[in-house]
Amino acid sequence: MRRFSLLFIASASLFFIAGCWQKIDDTVLSTWSVQGFTTTYTVGASQFFQTTMYGTVFADTIKNIVSNRWGMLDYINCQPWKQVSKNTIIAKITPNEGDLTYQNSAIQLSALEEQLSNLTTIFSLTEDTLAIQQTMLRDQYDNNSTLLANLDKTEWYTKSSLAYQEDLLDQQYETLKTSKNVDLDKMKTSISNTYKQYLIMIKDALKKVNDVFTSTNFTLSDKDPTLKQEVLSEYSRLKTKISDTMSASEFSAYLNDFSDFMTLVASSVNATTPSTNLPQSSSMWTSIDGLYTTFTTLATTFVWSKSAFDTLASSYDSLKNTYNSQIKTLDTNTDNFNDNTAESTKLQIDNQKASLQLAQKTLANQLDAADQNQSLQLMSLKNQLLTLQQNIAVLSNSLQWEVLYAWVEWIVKMRALGEDNKLAPNTLLCQITPTDASNTSIQIFSYQRLALGSKVAIADQWGQFLWTWIVLYEYPYKDPTTQNYIYEIPVVNFAVKENERVSITLSQSADKNDIWIPLQYISPRLEGNLVRKKIWSWIQNIYVNLGDINGEYVQIISGLNIWDEIVQ
Repeated sequence: MRRFSLLFIASASLFFIAGCWQKIDDTVLSTWSVQGFTTTYTVGASQFFQTTMYGTVFADTIKNIVSNRWGMLDYINCQPWKQVSKNTIIAKITPNEGDLTYQNSAIQLSALEEQLSNLTTIFSLTEDTLAIQQTMLRDQYDNNSTLLANLDKTEWYTKSSLAYQEDLLDQQYETLKTSKNVDLDKMKTSISNTYKQYLIMIKDALKKVNDVFTSTNFTLSDKDPTLKQEVLSEYSRLKTKISDTMSASEFSAYLNDFSDFMTLVASSVNATTPSTNLPQSSSMWTSIDGLYTTFTTLATTFVWSKSAFDTLASSYDSLKNTYNSQIKTLDTNTDNFNDNTAESTKLQIDNQKASLQLAQKTLANQLDAADQNQSLQLMSLKNQLLTLQQNIAVLSNSLQWEVLYAWVEWIVKMRALGEDNKLAPNTLLCQITPTDASNTSIQIFSYQRLALGSKVAIADQWGQFLWTWIVLYEYPYKDPTTQNYIYEIPVVNFAVKENERVSITLSQSADKNDIWIPLQYISPRLEGNLVRKKIWSWIQNIYVNLGDINGEYVQIISGLNIWDEIVQ
C-alpha cells in the first residue's frame, strides 16, 4: 500500500505540472555527454508497455455471489451441495423497467446521450475552425513563397527590362486581391455555418428550459420562487432577443449571456425539492440531479462556443487587415516603380525579400502555435467526450441484463433467494465453499479498470516470476482507502502463503499515433516537466506537456516526436 501511495503522489505531481506550455531550453548542455548516462529510450521503438500492480494472498474459504445492480431475479441455479465449475451460471438478473430507479436512470442516459451529441458537434466545429485557420496561414505562407520566387526572377531582369518587373508587380497585386477574396469568402462561410449551428443549439436549450419549467408531468415546490421567476424572466428576454441577423460582437455577447443563463437555470433546478405529497426518499432526486448536470454542462458548452466563435471572428479581421496592408504596400510600390532607377529598384527588391522572409518566419511560428493550440483544444474536448462516453457506458450497463458465474470449481453451501425477487446491489444470492480447505486466492488492487479475462504475470515479493493467470472476478465495490478497483484470481495452489504480497504485471499496447515513455525519464521542475533529449553526442533539455499516466508509463502530448532518443 505504501508503494502505491508513493506512486500515486508522484503521478499527481506530474499531472499538476503538466498544464504548462511547451518550452525548449535552446542551450545545448555541453558538459553532458551521452556516455554519462546509463540508460536510453527511443520514442516509439515499442508500442507495448507494462502496468505493474500489487496483490495480496488470502485463504479462500467461501465465495459470496451477490447482485451488482437493481432488478428482478430471473433465474437462479444454486442447489446446496451441488458441484459447480467456473463457467456455471449461478443467476440471471433482468432490469425492472417499471421501477422508478430504472426509469430515472433511463432519463439520465438520454440526457447524457444528448450532451454527447452536442459536444460531438462542438468538437467537429472546433476541428473545422482550427483547420481553416491553419489553411489560411499555409495559403499566406505559400503566397509569400510565390512572391519571393517572383522577386528572385525580377532580379535577373532588372537591368534589361524594368517593364517586366512592373508586370510582375501587377501580377503580385492581382494575386493578393484574388487570394484575399477567396480566403475571406472561406472565413465568411465558416462564420455563417458556425452561427447557424449555434442558433440551433440555443433554440434546443431554450426548448428544454421551457419544457422543464412548464412541465405538468409532476408537481414541484421551490425553495426559491424568486430564483425561478428570474429564470422565466431571463428566458423571455433571451428568446425575444435571438436573431439570425446579429453582428459578430452582438452574437458573442449573446453567447456569454446564454452561458450565464444556463448557470442560472442549473441553480434554480438545484434549489428545487420534491413536493410534500412525494416521500422524502423518492428517487425524484435522481431526475433533478440529471437536469442539474444537463444545464451545468450546457453552460460550459456555451463558454466553449463563445471562445470558438470569438476566435473565428478575430481571425477574419486579422486576415483582412493583413491582406489590406500587403495590398496597400504593393500598390504604393507599383505607383512609385517608374520613378526608381535600376539601382533603387534592386535595393527595393532586396528590402521586399527581407520583409517577406521575416513574414515567413512569423507565419512559420504562427503555424507551429496553431498546431499546438489545435492539439491542446482537441485533447481537452476529447477528454470530455471520453468522460461522457464512459458515463454512458456505465449507466447503459446498469440497465442491461446481468449474468453471474461461479468462477470457481467448488460446492454450493447455501442459496439465499428464490426466483421472482426484487434485487438491490450487493444482495446475497448464493454461497460457495471450497472442497479443499487449503485453497488460497489473490486480491489485485488496480487504480485502472481491468477487463475480466486479462492475462497477468505474477511474481513474489522478491520479484521472482511464479506463473501467469487469468483475472476472473471483479468485486462490486472499491477499496475504501485508496479507491482502487479490486479483482480476484481464485484457487491459487502454489508456493505462496496467506497475507503474502505479490507483484502483478499486465502487458498493454498503445495507439500507434500516441507517444508513451517510461515514467522515470520525466524530471519534474517548477517551470515544467523535463526530459533529456539526445542530439548526436550532446544532451538538450526539452520541456514537454503530459497527458495520462498508465502504470509506469506517461503520455506525451507535445515536445517529443517518434524516434527521438532520450536519456535518463
